[in-house]
Amino acid sequence: MLPAAPLVALLLGASPTSWGLRLPSLRGCAAPPPRPNATEPYKLRLPALRRRPHAPVPALYSSAGATEAPTGEEVRDLDPEQLIIPEAILSREDEPGVTPRELKDQTGEAIEYFSSERVPSALVAGATLGILFAYPLVKGEAPFAAVSKRLYMLLATTSLCNTLLAVFAASIAIVRLLGHEHEPMAKDPLVMMLRETPLLFLAVRVHYLTGLLSFVGALSVRMFTDYMPASPTFAKGLCCLTGSTLAFMLSLYNSQLIHFFSLGHMWVQYARCVAARLSNPALSMGRPAGALAFGSAGLLLASFCFFGASFWSHYNQ
Repeated sequence: MLPAAPLVALLLGASPTSWGLRLPSLRGCAAPPPRPNATEPYKLRLPALRRRPHAPVPALYSSAGATEAPTGEEVRDLDPEQLIIPEAILSREDEPGVTPRELKDQTGEAIEYFSSERVPSALVAGATLGILFAYPLVKGEAPFAAVSKRLYMLLATTSLCNTLLAVFAASIAIVRLLGHEHEPMAKDPLVMMLRETPLLFLAVRVHYLTGLLSFVGALSVRMFTDYMPASPTFAKGLCCLTGSTLAFMLSLYNSQLIHFFSLGHMWVQYARCVAARLSNPALSMGRPAGALAFGSAGLLLASFCFFGASFWSHYNQ
């Protein structure tokens, strides 16, 4: 530290050598390079990030409806599953009769949709669990009863599995959207969900409706099996009534779809999204599917084989 007197002298403008002070020499130190423009502050330059070479799709830009392709620095990384949905679905404002809308954050509406889908799916899953064990299998029973019970249990289990998957996918979608790793700007919530979370959106849609239809089908099989021995005519009437309900539900659903042609078309697009997720090793949202996903597909195929063998053995008795 400097003594008090020299410090006061320095503050008053005196020379430091007059008080016997030795300051370190600055000879040999390189001066900092001059700036091109003294009035312009320094800017931090970061290296450009490398992006995966995905084909640009006009409807999938960050503006979610831009008609012109952005520059290379603005192009987003798109996963293969995000390129499954046709461009015509995401740019439907070009169709006649569609009112132009402005871009806005659709995250809130998307979260509300997934939250609303969880409630009916959970209700159907609970109702299915209550009727699942109503028909215990008995060894040596008649072929008609054996096949009917197996069909009933297969439809009930299918309904339970699909509704549970719908609840699970909706919960994952809500957490994913709350992470704010997506592009929220879009002209309607459906476009944003199909662009940002196509796999989860289609999972909720197809699994919920498939579970509901399977639940009604299981009830139809049970009514036919219970009432057929005592009153065949009445049992056939009940099956026709429930069959009419199933057909009208599916027809009403297919006629009101906005972005797809039918439930079968949604299943095809969903299968393509699942295949794209399984085959993609690097994703911008989420993580690649691991060994559990391939194990799930293998177990599903094995269940089909076992079901077919069981039905075939009792049908030929």
